[in-house]
Amino acid sequence: MKARIAVAALLLMFSVGATAQTRCSSDTFGNTTCRDSDGNTTRGSTDAFGNSTWRDSNGNTTRATRDTFGNTTYRRNDGTTYRSNTDSFGNTTIRGSNGTTIRGSTDAFGNTTLRDNSGNTTRCSTDIFGNTTCR
Repeated sequence: MKARIAVAALLLMFSVGATAQTRCSSDTFGNTTCRDSDGNTTRGSTDAFGNSTWRDSNGNTTRATRDTFGNTTYRRNDGTTYRSNTDSFGNTTIRGSNGTTIRGSTDAFGNTTLRDNSGNTTRCSTDIFGNTTCR
């Protein structure tokens, strides 16, 4: 569930998926590819230490590192930093150095909803094949 929130949050950070439908799939090596209905692509991979690197089709890069407390820090190549933590109820809050806030939760059915402080809402669901769709 945390991975689903992370992917959806990254899409919001890249400004993908705010108005376009996005589908993500992962291969057997753990590489994830997301494509939106506008033709934008974001690719991500995770190393053995749990650190992720995401690149979009516009050349933007985000690196995600997780500390021992389960908090995640996202650093973009433009200098923007996001910090993410999840409370005991499974609610995730992501705060950006640029003043943005994204709040997310996953329901009992595995559907993820994220809302940013600008009023954008992204909803994600995963099918039985492991493909995630965000709208």
